[in-house]
Amino acid sequence: IGTAGIGASPPMSAGFGDFGGGEAAEWPGLSVMAAEQAAGAQTGTPPVGAPSQGSQIGAVGRSRQSRVDLGGHSLLVAEVVSAQLEGRKLIEYKVSGELRLIPASGASGASEFRFRIKNGHRIEQVKVNDKYVKAADGMYMVQLPPMGDSRAVPLMKYVTSSRWRPVPLFVDATATEEGGEITFRASVETNPQLKTSLQDVSVSLTLPQEAGGECSCANFEPAGEWDAAERLARWRLSELLTLRGTPALCCATLRDVTQGAADAVSRAPLQLSFSCEGVAISGIELEVQLGSGTSSISRLLRRFVSGEYFVTSATAP
Repeated sequence: IGTAGIGASPPMSAGFGDFGGGEAAEWPGLSVMAAEQAAGAQTGTPPVGAPSQGSQIGAVGRSRQSRVDLGGHSLLVAEVVSAQLEGRKLIEYKVSGELRLIPASGASGASEFRFRIKNGHRIEQVKVNDKYVKAADGMYMVQLPPMGDSRAVPLMKYVTSSRWRPVPLFVDATATEEGGEITFRASVETNPQLKTSLQDVSVSLTLPQEAGGECSCANFEPAGEWDAAERLARWRLSELLTLRGTPALCCATLRDVTQGAADAVSRAPLQLSFSCEGVAISGIELEVQLGSGTSSISRLLRRFVSGEYFVTSATAP
């Protein structure tokens, strides 16, 4: 993986922390590739994304409505994207991820499988959970003991290449002062290449001290909330996918502000949070080869969420 390519032995890196078990989760949106399906592209059998006759792996699209339970274990690619932007200029960026196995419901016997990361050049650092995973010649071999509960099992942690930096969400903010009040507007726009909606989007503005000690926030559009103790204004969008040139607007009126504070407000950092189901922002793809055992891998689930994600105005010094 990494810059050496798929054929090279996967790089190992420390610094990810210990592997810990988390609660199992069912994430909508799934797509799986079996080894026999990959070969099918050359033999005339159904291509990737079409279920092959007799295969233990089902392949369906990324639609959040297309939920299918095939009775096997699930693989979850869970990623966290952190970024700092100055307007549209990217200052800092990092995507870290974890591949987790979600056991089939109920008790299951011992099982094993192998997988490759097809586009491993997008990954820079890898650490496997050597309790279950062995790596050799670009292939990861997983051996699982019998499992009696549904707790997720972490198999691998990774950091993506710094050369691959897709930004999911942009914000442009302005603040104009008139009549002793400041009108704040934030234009929120998803990356045009993102084809799946972001969920649970929030935009948070902490008012700077320059705005004065008695300032308040009202007239939220869309609905928002004001935390006076934290001097925090927050807008919430349950779902967001914008067309190019048609951003969503988050507006509010700041009252009892210090005269001349508009510039400081416009330069205040905005903190964003969001999640996205059915997509891995790294774009990594797995090729899974089934082994022996009573439970196979039936589906590959993907999601990414925001970590520390901040945007400041492009006019900030």
